[in-house]
Amino acid sequence: MKNKKLLLSFLLLTIIYLAFIALGLPDALLGSAWNLVRDDFSVSLGTLGFMTLIIYIMSIISTYNAPRLLRLFQTKWITFVSITFTGVALIVMSQVNAFYQMLFFAIPLGIGAGAIDVSLNHYLAKNYKASHMNYLHSFYGIGVTLGPSIMAYTLNQNSWRLGYIIVGCILVFIALLVLISFKLWRKETTEEKEHHEHIKLKDALKIKKATNSMLIFLFYVHIESLLGVWIASYIYIEKSVTYAIAALFTTTYYLGLTLGRILSGIFSNKISSSSLIIIGLSMMVLGALLLTIKFNYTPIYFIIVGILGIGSGPIFPNMMFINSSKFHHKHLSKVISLQMVIGYMGFGILTPLAGLLFDKISISIYPFILLFSLTILSMLVYHYLKQKKETISL
Repeated sequence: MKNKKLLLSFLLLTIIYLAFIALGLPDALLGSAWNLVRDDFSVSLGTLGFMTLIIYIMSIISTYNAPRLLRLFQTKWITFVSITFTGVALIVMSQVNAFYQMLFFAIPLGIGAGAIDVSLNHYLAKNYKASHMNYLHSFYGIGVTLGPSIMAYTLNQNSWRLGYIIVGCILVFIALLVLISFKLWRKETTEEKEHHEHIKLKDALKIKKATNSMLIFLFYVHIESLLGVWIASYIYIEKSVTYAIAALFTTTYYLGLTLGRILSGIFSNKISSSSLIIIGLSMMVLGALLLTIKFNYTPIYFIIVGILGIGSGPIFPNMMFINSSKFHHKHLSKVISLQMVIGYMGFGILTPLAGLLFDKISISIYPFILLFSLTILSMLVYHYLKQKKETISL
């Protein structure tokens, strides 16, 4: 009986990990394919920012309302519907013949990503160890690495549309697995749902450390998207490589991120979450500094981008995990939802603004924008980690 219970728990955890692969799969698709997509639709380099903006406005809306969804629905239903939305949207987007049509179908992409992100992050932060949180985000890394890898393969055949079809079908398959697994999920009680109590925004912002933590997520998510969305274009334009080789730099970044999260999970029992965050930040600053140096040998940039990825790995999951030790459980889902909302603004506002700068000036300033953002993030993290533990009040 005990072995059966352990097996069922393992199967459920596997499904949750697969859901995070599904979350990651679409995130770097357009960035890695953008050089061909913009030629196909005859749009400018910075137009990618419009797509990013729409996806993350929708993500902000669904993320902000996630505590309300968690009060009304079981996590398994939120997960299933979100993945299905995303998969179908990708398949439909592969058939469009104008860029404005892609913008319309970006709406369900954002809605699906936001809802699943908060619900599963809350579930893991509340119920599992730091290692599980790191491994969960490692599977996001697997998804976000696999996406541009698939796209690099289809770009070799001069097709970005096939990449969207393949990824969309994978997501629909994962959604079906989630549906089949419904009996494995523990039913969330009324008492558990009451933990997602409604907290007004002005009151939530008064919670000690909440605003600081939100700004950290704003700049971290911006930096991650700056690397995931723009690194392929930077290498393509500045280093004169092929579409497929440029896409592999996106793969390299996310492969490094995945490795960083796996290592973070392995060492989380020996190294504190705060220390893992500091180590990751230090590696990212080193990578950004190296990126400002001009090398004649292109493979060196794969190493640099790998360092940036490994450094990125520990930051998000460990920031998410320490939430449970800094905020009362009644505040937890609200704080996490706001962290994600502000984080999505990093994708939806700061990264598109960077794209406008690249259009107006030159993408050659990319490493310096990255270094500037990392400097701000480092200062925010230093201030956040040195603060004493919160005393619960509202």
